[in-house]
Order: sequence, then structure tokens, then C-alpha cells
Amino acid sequence: MIDRSKFEAEDFLIDATFQHYCAGTDRLSTAYWSKYIAQHPEQQKTIAEAEKLYQLLSGNKAKLNERILAFQESFEQVKTVPLKLRRIWWAVAAAVLITLGIGSVFFVKEKPQPAVYADAYHTASGERRKVTLPDGSTVWLNAKSTLKLDKNFNKSNRLVWLQGEGFFDVTHSKKPFKVQTSEFEINVLGTAFNVKAYPDEITSEATLIRGLITMQTVDGAGIITLKPSQKITLYKKKNATILPQLKRQSKILPPEITIDHYQLVRDSTVVETAWTQNRIEIFDQDFGEVKSILEKWYNVKITFTDQELEKYRFTATFSNETVKQVLDALQQVEKFNYEIKGDQIKISK
Repeated sequence: MIDRSKFEAEDFLIDATFQHYCAGTDRLSTAYWSKYIAQHPEQQKTIAEAEKLYQLLSGNKAKLNERILAFQESFEQVKTVPLKLRRIWWAVAAAVLITLGIGSVFFVKEKPQPAVYADAYHTASGERRKVTLPDGSTVWLNAKSTLKLDKNFNKSNRLVWLQGEGFFDVTHSKKPFKVQTSEFEINVLGTAFNVKAYPDEITSEATLIRGLITMQTVDGAGIITLKPSQKITLYKKKNATILPQLKRQSKILPPEITIDHYQLVRDSTVVETAWTQNRIEIFDQDFGEVKSILEKWYNVKITFTDQELEKYRFTATFSNETVKQVLDALQQVEKFNYEIKGDQIKISK
């Protein structure tokens, strides 16, 4: 999670999603920051200063230096402005103006035409696969995933559809590369990112490793711009298949988003993409989440005899271990019993 406890006004303002919140142009950003502000009353004064700075920088057509001067003069207690702070203000102002200048590019969306998919790639439970696309881009598919290419891929477009999880390393081209899932669409030019969108999980994720991407929900709620190391988690809307998990797991009412940074382990491995290195990285996850990972990785079905077991939390790394060895290791952290019969695993207290 991002630690914003020591953020100054400028730190909030250089975040593109905070700028969209201030402008009121993006429902996803507005929902995220409204919730954040309500949960952190101790930072409301600082955030109010950031919002005031945004309005001063974007509220009229005055020259950039006049906007910054107006902001400085609005704080009577500041008699002199240190050189370092002046540099921060210039950087913030530039970030805001860039966002304002290109915002229309992100928010003008043509009416989509129905895609017709041709080539398709699939992975089964326990299988991971590397795919090289016609434009030279590569995609690693995690277990139980499907990737479909539009019939005009690399001709008139670079459009793909993903269900499951994929790590994309996209070759730069004038044709935008688009990834569609059931919850959102990602637009890129050339970059590396991970998308996780399994239909049986309560969240979908997009994690940016390199470059720049924009993500828009299919219901048109808004567009989020991701910067390197950022990760967006989208909580799905209620439906019959995921509602029981939502009741068990949290007080969160979907749909919502969280914006964080990806997680690094001690050897600088990115947790969200460790699977591409044939590693399972479990980072402070509950047993319910671990269950989903193990089922796909080992092609097994896991059931709990007590819902309290799903609240157990683990942090661990596995590479070549069997599922039995994984469960044995987890037993060293929390007390539970398990029984394996073929591909069926029962976990009990």
C-alpha cells in the first residue's frame, strides 16, 4: 500500500488520479479519493490545500508563473519560498497543465465496433504459456487463461481480449494496443504490464511495470492513467458467483477501486509478475486468496470445512514444490489439517 501519511499538498497533486478527482471528470477517481478522504480526517487540511492549488493552477488562462505566484500569495504565513519548494511547485504546475492539455485525448471515446476474434490461445490449470503475437509483442499466459486476437490484428488494429491473467510486453507501434476484459479496457503504445481478470475472483487488476497505460471500465465510469510501479485493483459488481466471497471477505461494497504500488520481495521480484518466473509469491494474503492461486497452479480443487480458515494470512515463496510441500510449509505458520484425494483437497481445523 502507498503510505501517504507524510504527504504534502504537492505530493497529492502530482498524482493524475487526484487531478481527475479535483476536476470532477472521472467517476472512478472521484470514488477512490472521496473514500480516502473520509478514512483519513487527519489529512483533510493538506488535501484541501492540494485542491486549492489545483484550482489556482487550472481555473483560468493566466500564465504559469502567475498561477504559481497566486498560490504562494494565498498562504500569508509563507513570507519566503525556498528554492527547493519553488522547484516542486513548478513541477506540480507542469504536471497539472500536461494533464489538462491532454485530458481530452483520454476522454473522447469513439463508439466501439463489435470485435470479431480469430486466433485464440488457451492455457489449462497448471499450465503457463508464452505467446508471440504477429506485431512482435509477447504475452505470458497464466493458468486457466484465454487470449483472443481480433481478425484484423496488426492490420487495422492491435486489439486482444483476455480472460484470466497475462503479462504483456508490447512492441511500440503507431497502432495503439488494446486489451479488453469483461470489466475494463487498457490502451497502450509500447509498454510492459500485467492484467489479472479471472471471472471467478472478486477483483481484477492491472499492474504497470514499464511505460504508460490508460484503463477504462466497460460501463464508462471513467479512465485512470497508470504510471510505472502503479497497480489498480477493481472490485467487481455483485453477482451470484462472487457475492459469497464478498460477504466473507470484507466490508467493501463493489464496484470500487484501490490504487497502490506493486509489491517487491527481498530480491526485488515484483510479486504481481513472479508467476512469469515460475514462482508463487504470496504476500500477506488470506487463505481464500491462496486457495485460488493453488487451484490454478496445481490443477486441484480445494474446499474448507470452516470459513474461519479462509481468514488465515500468509507470506511465502514457492518455486518447485509440490502442493503437499506447500501445504506442509503453510502449516508451520497456521494450524490446520488437510487431506488429499486425487485432485481434491479438504482443509479443516
